[in-house]
Amino acid sequence: MKSIDKISKPMRRSLMTAVLVFIIAGEASAQSYDNARSNSLGGSFTAISRGVFSVGFNPANLALPSQYKSYFTLFGINSYATNNFYSLTTSAKYGGKDLTADNQKLQKEFLSELPTDGWRSSMGLNMPAPLVSFSSGNKAFTANLLYVTDYYVSKPALDLIFGNLQKGIDYQLDLRCDALTALEYAYSMGIPYEKMAFGFSIKYYQGLGYYGLDPDHRTGSVMVDTANFILKGSGDYIFRQSTQGRGFGFDFGIAFQDLNGWQLGISLINVGSSICWNSETLVSKTLKDWPLGLMGWMIKDGYMKNSDIDLDFDGESYQYSFEIKDVNRDNFLEGDSSYGDYLVSHRKITTDTTVFITHLPLVLRIGLARQVNPDLLVAADFAASFQESLNYWKGWRTSVGVEYSYFKKFPFRMGFALGGLSGYEIDLGTGLSLGFAHLDWSIGFHRGIWIHTAQGLNFSLGVYFTGKTKK
Repeated sequence: MKSIDKISKPMRRSLMTAVLVFIIAGEASAQSYDNARSNSLGGSFTAISRGVFSVGFNPANLALPSQYKSYFTLFGINSYATNNFYSLTTSAKYGGKDLTADNQKLQKEFLSELPTDGWRSSMGLNMPAPLVSFSSGNKAFTANLLYVTDYYVSKPALDLIFGNLQKGIDYQLDLRCDALTALEYAYSMGIPYEKMAFGFSIKYYQGLGYYGLDPDHRTGSVMVDTANFILKGSGDYIFRQSTQGRGFGFDFGIAFQDLNGWQLGISLINVGSSICWNSETLVSKTLKDWPLGLMGWMIKDGYMKNSDIDLDFDGESYQYSFEIKDVNRDNFLEGDSSYGDYLVSHRKITTDTTVFITHLPLVLRIGLARQVNPDLLVAADFAASFQESLNYWKGWRTSVGVEYSYFKKFPFRMGFALGGLSGYEIDLGTGLSLGFAHLDWSIGFHRGIWIHTAQGLNFSLGVYFTGKTKK
């Protein structure tokens, strides 16, 4: 079919504005309680987590025998940045290049390499509060700072942005944008029963900042009429912000200590978990718009350096709609001054105090582990998410990890995972134990085994203290 391979500059800018007005994608397995040991094992942690590290994986493990009576988190940082297209190799090939040169050779290659299911970019960071996150016996209290961003642009929207329009195709401009900063507090307990245990976590969320697209107002369409080659379309998007949020959630788990030498854990994470925004709290009164302003600064002037984003992150809502009137081929390709006559857009800024809810995706985790010999531990996890948002992918994720502890104070860990946010990933990490002080670190590569081909990275570092050794 014949494609539109040349579009007037004003029209291109207007179309890109219509589609990307709220998409602020960074070129960068979401889990709010990731830690260095679990990440180095590819996330295979549901059956083997112990102490404070059981929270977020399987709270029932708090009731199982562990090496230490208590765990105190001194420092932790867990971060990741991932997408399903961009890498350093991609940047070297297309970055700063004229894609339309040589009869659009690079542009055709670029379009052919774009993911058929759309471009998704995600980042995340969580940090446990020092000494406030701890466990003693079968109980734990944790406090975490969470920062999550998740952006998605559908393949038809990408085709429109890069001028890959074909006659007779209805381009659905589906977009998704979610970003939040929150404090998460959890009280967890494990209850032993013979060689098994039950456990639960009660979680409270203190929402500090949120921005995103309203799920009911985040799509549009553009179509090229087959017979007359006339372009038409419309779209409606609402970008919401809030600095006032609170919510609750629960985790439940069951664990089996010894099944013919195997450990088994099953848990449901984020049961009924949600944050209700525009619900004023004491913290929101104190901080006001500061967290949301910081989130906006990180995109506009911070590490993303995207100065084209003309949005104020001050808690207001933005409604953007557009309509492309019937545009024939001649004025579409050649009209450099009259594009405003056939593309009408409206932008409305309002102070929205309407309460809206962000749901955290439900996650099912099943973990198996076996101590093959005193030096070798093997673990596997199967996890399923039931919703695509906030850095969770709908579907299954499988991981396998090994921990080799020939040197007891310096264990080596390696993991592999398939599915989920990272596509596939390879993880490495080690630990260092010096009496009651412990240090763990890990690094992972997503959709590539080399730094220049990887489409994402995760890094974790943790320091914690332990109490007396259990006999």
